[in-house]
Amino acid sequence: MKNKIIEMKKILKNFLMVLLPAVIMASCTKNKELLYNEADMVYVESIPDSTDYTFAASPASLLSDSIMVNFRIIGKASDKDRTINFVPTATSTGKAGYHYKVGNAVIKANTFSARIPIYVYRRAGLKDSTLTVNLMVTENSDFKPGYPSRLRYKFTLTDILTKPSNWESTWAAYFGTYSEVKFRFLIAVTGKTNWNSGPLPQDSRFLSQKARNALLEYNQQNGALIDEFGQQVFFP
Repeated sequence: MKNKIIEMKKILKNFLMVLLPAVIMASCTKNKELLYNEADMVYVESIPDSTDYTFAASPASLLSDSIMVNFRIIGKASDKDRTINFVPTATSTGKAGYHYKVGNAVIKANTFSARIPIYVYRRAGLKDSTLTVNLMVTENSDFKPGYPSRLRYKFTLTDILTKPSNWESTWAAYFGTYSEVKFRFLIAVTGKTNWNSGPLPQDSRFLSQKARNALLEYNQQNGALIDEFGQQVFFP
């Protein structure tokens, strides 16, 4: 009896050794088929997925500009160009075609990503208002929406001088507490207009030193520069 049990165990072991690889191969084949049959998807790759844009930091001659948004696909590259459906939601207060326009939203043939411009326009009404535009990836014949948390891009648009969205994370270390007077001074002495993008470390140090020198010169010629809160402007 004992020998029969041992023999049965050997037979079962041999059977499993033959069956298991076949099951694994069948499972892998099925997973591959599911993967390759899955429709290609696209998502917003830009991080952060929002920005605050103001024309107030630019010369009056600048009537339009662009915000660049990065996209990436999930799936295979194609031998033809494919379009991304990137449309405003009902919560947007900016008017497409008047305040802004989404550029040619195309993933080029044999590529996996694209950098798409959103053109923004300087309109008179922006002098006393701030508009919001919420854009979202939706399905079309080329792509399905990708990661649910990476389908939107939001931007605000105004011609009012506003605090850069990345002041605390990027600029505070170089220029300290934000004030409008300080910010206007920085724009004037550095010539920099786009403060919402992250600079290279060497650029930040250059801007910081330039601002320090300019403030020292200003204070020597005019007395201390005072901000709208009654505080003397200084850089740490």
